[in-house]
Amino acid sequence: MLDSLFCRNTNQNIMKTKNLITIIFISILCISFTSVNAQRNKHKQAQRQKHQKTKRHAPHYRYSKLPRWGYSYKTAPKNAFIIKHSGNKYHYHSGIFYKSAGANYKIAKAPIGIRVRTLPKEKIRCIIHGKKYFYYYGTYYVKSDDDTEFVTVNPPKGAKVDALPEGYKNVEMNGDEFYEFEGTYYKAITNENNEEWYEVVVEK
Repeated sequence: MLDSLFCRNTNQNIMKTKNLITIIFISILCISFTSVNAQRNKHKQAQRQKHQKTKRHAPHYRYSKLPRWGYSYKTAPKNAFIIKHSGNKYHYHSGIFYKSAGANYKIAKAPIGIRVRTLPKEKIRCIIHGKKYFYYYGTYYVKSDDDTEFVTVNPPKGAKVDALPEGYKNVEMNGDEFYEFEGTYYKAITNENNEEWYEVVVEK
């Protein structure tokens, strides 16, 4: 009788111990899983914030949805204007110049002196030494003498613009960071609206 009672109590204690161990083990697993998930979510959030911050402040941010500088396409944009200049033919569409490259059309730098009739409404205006300049997608313009066209010119020192096409290079000089695009150097500045813009510091 006593032996039977002892065995029963022993079995119950063993079962309780097993159940307790199981509960502790499950609790540890849950805590570990929660901790791992929290770490992963925190890491993902940090990466996302870093990516968003980098993307917002990258010089090409405002042009990120436009065709990429230097890339080639199988066809020129529909309704592009054909402009001949110095023996070369360019296709101009929405502020961007395309030049024939074999069987493709490559986004190209506009030659100095080429004329266009219209610029996108997102163009930037700036006045340097009393002269008005217009800027869009890496190219600078002034109005023609008869005020009917926009003529491409070299980047004027001191011009402040909202963005650079993707294709710029990060350059460090004397401990300061600059952006080099097509031979012109820019530095990041903060405008009156607390936005990051880019100022021409070294002309081509």
